Amino acid sequence: MQVRKLPRGDEQISVIGLGLGIAQPGDDVTTLVEQALARGINFFDLCCGYECTYAKLKAPFAAVPRSSFYTQLHLGATYKDGVYAFSRKLDKVKDTFLRELDVTGIGYTDFGMLHCIDELKDLDFVLNRGIYELAQELKAQGIIRHLGFSTHNPAIARKLLELGGFDLFMFSINAAFDFKQDGELALGATSEREELYRMAEAQQVAISVMKPFAGGQLLTAASSPIGVSLSIVQCLQYVLDRPAVVTAIAGATKASELDDYFKLFTATPDELNYGAAMAHATQAPELKRCVYCNHCAPCPKKLNVGLINKYYDLAQMGDHLAREHYLNLEHHASECNDCGHCVKRCPFHCDQIARMHEIAAYFGR
Repeated sequence: MQVRKLPRGDEQISVIGLGLGIAQPGDDVTTLVEQALARGINFFDLCCGYECTYAKLKAPFAAVPRSSFYTQLHLGATYKDGVYAFSRKLDKVKDTFLRELDVTGIGYTDFGMLHCIDELKDLDFVLNRGIYELAQELKAQGIIRHLGFSTHNPAIARKLLELGGFDLFMFSINAAFDFKQDGELALGATSEREELYRMAEAQQVAISVMKPFAGGQLLTAASSPIGVSLSIVQCLQYVLDRPAVVTAIAGATKASELDDYFKLFTATPDELNYGAAMAHATQAPELKRCVYCNHCAPCPKKLNVGLINKYYDLAQMGDHLAREHYLNLEHHASECNDCGHCVKRCPFHCDQIARMHEIAAYFGR
């Protein structure tokens, strides 16, 4: 296992982290985490799809020194009837956070994350209605060692970096979201994302990466937003080559899945060469699908078209957290009035009117 040092701290973090968001109630998470620890993975994102997962972590974590692994625990990831939900209610956020610490037996979390701040209303709520203050209080008590946040939105990330006080943030990075062609077309506002990576590096704020495989889309040409597939190790190498990145968090449900991730350390230079594969990427205007770039903004009905599409795609691919993230949006696909503004502005020729109706029916809201 390779490690990278946290810029503001002594922590030596494994370049492959483990996320438990896709674990199902019947999965043997205990063995999965035991094997991950035994093989050198020491960074764990504890935003689980099901509340029952936390109890399965106590035994493997208790079997090793607490200082030998690092956790991200999220202020805002809550549960309803045992299934991942989403809350900005201060009491619920605090109670869930402290209960997770108790159930896992870890005592403290290395990174206390302001959870999934994707819209300005989220940012205002978290900063001004007690959650940010709670995070600071827990840090002063030693229950949180480093402050962090998670977001899919580079503009929100910039605002929080400008606020200061954070040592790490969780952000979605992969070769599809960063892909760009000549001219102004770009997936995921490429120039803004690249500027964010450089800003984080300059401020010595680390990035832990979610969605390194674009929810699995990048692994097959048929589903790839850029028309070509990348291997698992190419996706990981791409992420680890970005500025400020310390770890790529990969999901797993059983220990055998770790084997694919560990091929990163035995792969040849040719096998790691994502650039050669991306040289044949599909020209963006031919995609005819949403790539979350928000070139269509602003929507007259105030819909965040990019995030709505992203959460829909992730939910369809089995991301248990995406539904709640969608429901937490201020405006939903059902509010679309078929004005066609987004269709006219989309550089990728996506029929967003049809998509909004499809998404509204899928989420039932």
